[in-house]
Amino acid sequence: MHLDTSPRVGGNGVALARAPAPRPPRASAPLPRECAHCGSPTTGGAEYCCEGCRSVRALLTESGLDRWYDLRGGPIAPASGAVSARVDATWLELATADLLASPAGLRRLPLDVQGISCVACIWLFEELFRRTGGPGRAEVNPARGSLDLWIDRDFDLAGYVRELARFGYAVGPRRGGTPANDDLLVRVGICAAIAMNVMIFAIARYAGLEDPSTLRLFHLLEVGLALAAFVVGGQVFVRGAARALARGVLHLDLPIALGIVLGYAGSITSLALGSTEDSYLDTLVVFTTLMLVGRFLRERVVAKNRARLLDDGGAEGILVRRVDDDGTGLARVSIVPAATVKAGDVLLVAPGDVVPVRAELLDAAAAISLEWISGEADPKALVRGAHAPAGASVLGAAAARFRATEDLSASGLLDLLRAPTTGRDQPGRLERRVAAAWVPFVLLASALAFGGWLLATGDLARAIAVTVGLLVVTCPCAFGIATPLGHEVVLAELRRRGLLVRTAGLLERAADVRRVVFDKTGTLTTGALRLGDDGPLRALTAAERRIVHELAVRSAHPKSAAVAAALPAEDRRFDASLEAREEPGAGVACTLEGHEYRLGAPAFAAAGSASEASSPQAGDVDVAFSRDGRILARLSTEEVLRTDAAAEVLALERMGLEVWMLTGDEAGRARAVAAVAGIDPARVVAGCSPAQKANWLREHDRGDILFLGDGINDALAAAEATTSGTPAAGRTFLAARTDFYLLGDGLRGVRLALSGARAVATRTRQNLHLAVAYNVGAVALCFSGLMSPVLAAVLMPASSLLAIGLTLRALARRGAPWTS
Repeated sequence: MHLDTSPRVGGNGVALARAPAPRPPRASAPLPRECAHCGSPTTGGAEYCCEGCRSVRALLTESGLDRWYDLRGGPIAPASGAVSARVDATWLELATADLLASPAGLRRLPLDVQGISCVACIWLFEELFRRTGGPGRAEVNPARGSLDLWIDRDFDLAGYVRELARFGYAVGPRRGGTPANDDLLVRVGICAAIAMNVMIFAIARYAGLEDPSTLRLFHLLEVGLALAAFVVGGQVFVRGAARALARGVLHLDLPIALGIVLGYAGSITSLALGSTEDSYLDTLVVFTTLMLVGRFLRERVVAKNRARLLDDGGAEGILVRRVDDDGTGLARVSIVPAATVKAGDVLLVAPGDVVPVRAELLDAAAAISLEWISGEADPKALVRGAHAPAGASVLGAAAARFRATEDLSASGLLDLLRAPTTGRDQPGRLERRVAAAWVPFVLLASALAFGGWLLATGDLARAIAVTVGLLVVTCPCAFGIATPLGHEVVLAELRRRGLLVRTAGLLERAADVRRVVFDKTGTLTTGALRLGDDGPLRALTAAERRIVHELAVRSAHPKSAAVAAALPAEDRRFDASLEAREEPGAGVACTLEGHEYRLGAPAFAAAGSASEASSPQAGDVDVAFSRDGRILARLSTEEVLRTDAAAEVLALERMGLEVWMLTGDEAGRARAVAAVAGIDPARVVAGCSPAQKANWLREHDRGDILFLGDGINDALAAAEATTSGTPAAGRTFLAARTDFYLLGDGLRGVRLALSGARAVATRTRQNLHLAVAYNVGAVALCFSGLMSPVLAAVLMPASSLLAIGLTLRALARRGAPWTS
């Protein structure tokens, strides 16, 4: 017997059966296994971790591309599912036209790619290119998420892009510059080379080099190389500290920059005063290099995750078709950036494209969807003269003409498309507190050491040497490299589990999260609909079911898609000669053998039949099929929760977190979904516009809210929340505006990220205790005059290695929730 325990919600807000609470594992329970596509662990012994992996595996197998799995190596992030066409795909028309107009021979076409995971992806790109049979080559850079095509004007670019999309890769025009992580890597390499050379000179001095001329030469070389290291590496932290102070934020870059600047200044001053035995330049250069390595580790995974996501370019990346009069009475359609749209411009909007500004419909009728901006998929019918809001997308098979009634600069779409520019990489509370305490401690201790030794000995050079030693050994090495290494470990593991972090400050801020706020449609639910009971369909005759299919496939409405999907395969026939008419938002009808058949809202299906229109309807019936106004089948559609939504809500609450729902849907439907997901109805806020969502978060967020949404309508809320994410990785307009995005079908990554963030915070506090103990001892040695460059060169690496070892032991242990 098969028991369907999947969580469901009635189409009109009627809650259906809730999934049972998880039971303790029994001896006979299926053993965990790896996903057959990505290698991630699956639950319940399932073969795949998500439908995206299942579909991509099937495509690879059917296409004879199984070698991909031989090249994959270890586990990778789950597939993000089928890549939907980007809202603005007109760049492909421009690229194709430019290609056709190019001279004979190969030319380079630079593109960005979303979805590259491993070396197997590179092979797949090259193999699909080889199968086109054309000359040229495809060059993939997975680190930058880029694709360079060397092609001629006969190359089928659109076909190649569509073929890549079948396997889950999205392609767009090149917009990115050189990743910041590349700059850090270059700086690390230069400083490491300088450090090795400086240490050669320092070791010679430590070993007892006595020749005065050689010793002076070595000192001069040390000074020159140390200044070069400061220019290349030290300024990274000086600039970071200055930017943070300009925003009124205390960043850990401040004590690092302070130690570097004062250490360099003091060491050079000591050399100028003739104290050649008290130069810490070698230690400072090594310290600067190690801090750069820590910064690189901290940003490496974040840079890879950003490169994996296709950059949308914001409002500047949207292209539109503008209809221009060429002066001869003929119209010419040109593809132009949306930023050039002015009030009065006539726009030709193709199916799936976005109306970038509020615009008046010029054609007799059209259907639009507000899903991209509101999250709700119900179509809306327009007639000539009606206005479409900015962000609406055109449905149907034909393009529609609109006249813009405003410039893009006045469009409300700009606020939704504007990416947050500040706050996302700011440190968490613990790091701010450490910086706030560390700087006064170092300054006070340095002042006391300098003043005490100057008063006691009257020796300025010795006082400076003691002070420099204190500044060098009290630099926060444990925080500069051990903590970033801990971040790298957790972020890399989260990436393998399907959560890709985009902002370096996520783990610090996520450790403070006490509330998790979910959007509903597309976030807690999958965004798709299905029939609650297909019995009424089965009760129809075979001929009637075929008519239902003919009507359902001619409508873009999600309820029609649910009806079509519920029909048996033998009833899914399509007659291209059948003529049907659709009333957007109401239903679709056709006339066959003298009878009128209708599929749609009950009122639409019963039109013309007074008895049917007045007959009582079941509360959850929202679709009906009729012949000549007589209802033949009454159906109800349901929203489908993500497979693990209820279990993850329960797990988050067990972690001590409050779980809320913030949605634009009406209250009844929202509370019904909340009941099935296990969210307290008192924590449901419904009927919110995008601005109201943002206002609610602004009023309630005290640095402790994580918000998860899926549509561009959630962009304002995501910008207001302390931490934000999205499960809609394929919709780059929101994913590029959040701290993280999820791959696969589930929500487990949210819990794993919060668990990892708490573990990092715990380890950071323990590193702080270790740093305090180390610095108390180091300061005591400095005050007593026992600190020397040789001792500093031993103590600093030893403390750092101890912190690194303890960090790896705590965060990379087998069995941690976030590890694969």
